[in-house]
Amino acid sequence: MNELRGTFRLILAELSKPSAQRDSWFAWAAGQMAHAMIGAVIAGGLLFVLSPGWAFATAALGYALGKELPDYFRAPSWATARDCVQDALFVTTGAALAVAIAGAHERLYLVALIAAGIGLWLGVSARLKGAGNAGG
Repeated sequence: MNELRGTFRLILAELSKPSAQRDSWFAWAAGQMAHAMIGAVIAGGLLFVLSPGWAFATAALGYALGKELPDYFRAPSWATARDCVQDALFVTTGAALAVAIAGAHERLYLVALIAAGIGLWLGVSARLKGAGNAGG
């Protein structure tokens, strides 16, 4: 249980560091794809308790206000604002995609959501352990 808590702390610490990834177009594109996936996962989870419209709005606005706005206030600048807006737009895109896909194929979306969650968890955990950062 301590290892799980330690892993969660490391993930949250990493997520609280805003980064525009200016050095590599590929890193930027991969980061934005990750933001879209985050939007899809949040909206997809919310679809089990909210209507599609509310799931979309809650995911998009909740992420923008709960993650990107605090990031901006940690380091206010035009560059940070641009990064926060881009991130929020990609999360919104992922949320919209999830709502559209889930509406047509709800069971398939649930399987994909679970598989993506397990894959992400295993990948992140392995990388944290490999870097010597995980632990309780």
